[in-house]
Amino acid sequence: MAAGSRHQTQWAAQFAVASELCKLGCDVGFTMGHNTPLADLFVLSPDRKKTFLIDVKGQKSKNFWQIKKKEPTDNLFYVLAYVPAGASNRFFIFSQSRLNEKLDEYEVSGVRFDPRFSGMNWTTAYAQENRWDVLPIGLTS
Repeated sequence: MAAGSRHQTQWAAQFAVASELCKLGCDVGFTMGHNTPLADLFVLSPDRKKTFLIDVKGQKSKNFWQIKKKEPTDNLFYVLAYVPAGASNRFFIFSQSRLNEKLDEYEVSGVRFDPRFSGMNWTTAYAQENRWDVLPIGLTS
């Protein structure tokens, strides 16, 4: 991907996450629009008993995860997708409450915090790597 292709990176991340969910037996729909207010993906569990939303945050280099905190929403999850050119994708899966905990921790960590650029450090997501079992799809870790 060329420099300055933030939009392409986000699309690559959304399709990569959708692909992984399909491999796990889920049905996935894309919420269309340039600035979807809540989430990027609408997901139906393999047993067709649960629906949930996923907000995808994509990046192509190992940088700060810029994420704005949202009001608590039932069945909202996050997947932080690292989609580098020429290397394997990586996925970090969070419940909304777990992600909000990490955003709160970063805010009070002692760094100079600017609410316009809220989020968390790259390595903070490591504990959630490939934690697809966080999603309501019947997996166990």
